[in-house]
Amino acid sequence: MRSTLLILFCLIFSISYGQRKKRKDMMGGPRDYRLLSNKGLQVSVGPTYTYGKSKNIDIDSRTTFNIIPEGRLGFYGDIGTAYFTPSDRKGIWGLLVKYTDWGIGAALFGGTETLSFLNKTTNETTYFADGKFYHYSMVARLTFHHMFYIPKTGIFMDNGLGLNVNYTGLNFSSYSVSEDVLKNAGVNQVFADRLLGQMHYNVGFGFKLKRGSYCIPSVQIPVLGIYEWNNGSPRFNWFSSQYLPVIFKVKFVRLFTKQSGGCDSFGTEEDRKRNEEYLQNK
Repeated sequence: MRSTLLILFCLIFSISYGQRKKRKDMMGGPRDYRLLSNKGLQVSVGPTYTYGKSKNIDIDSRTTFNIIPEGRLGFYGDIGTAYFTPSDRKGIWGLLVKYTDWGIGAALFGGTETLSFLNKTTNETTYFADGKFYHYSMVARLTFHHMFYIPKTGIFMDNGLGLNVNYTGLNFSSYSVSEDVLKNAGVNQVFADRLLGQMHYNVGFGFKLKRGSYCIPSVQIPVLGIYEWNNGSPRFNWFSSQYLPVIFKVKFVRLFTKQSGGCDSFGTEEDRKRNEEYLQNK
């Protein structure tokens, strides 16, 4: 819980800092007359945390076996591009998808598990065993975003739905007792495949750093497990528990400058003005 509160504090601080910086930049400085593309570079970085779900197994009328998973702090980072949907795009796509982005990178997810016996008569807990792990993974994601500005503020809300694929290259896992001891105690361990495919939901609040540059603190939460299939659960198995990998990240987007003339020409003067008006509001 303390780790989660610390992460949320950092995300909120980044939003408030960005708003102060924006107000300061509005006080002066040269005008930016660059012709901006609707494509840009995106970089996302931040911590990760896994959330486990405790289980209680009744051994007999007096004893309960407790399995308590907890998260460990990790990290996440990806780099890729963002593509903003043209303002004149018609249909459902133009209405719902304001921009699309993708990224490839790396992630570290970790967790712990503690096993104990609870005496129901005396309400005393006796430690039995514990384990811990870290997974180093290569990640790739594709996310479709809808965004809208909050009235009378420079902040916009960003909602995204997408797919991510993680491949665990390195596992660092240990347990305080052997597998045979766990089996004798009635504990069955299940370990997820190295390949993980999920559908995720991304929610955050963004703001403009300057024209063509944005900062978007957000949270990425898996909502559907695709591979390895586990009745659609977005959690992955490790030890005798299941863990939900959550990513807290800050995304930076910087639009490319569009070259005038040649293949990158805006076309007619009317096209140029329409493009400039659209990108001025980004």
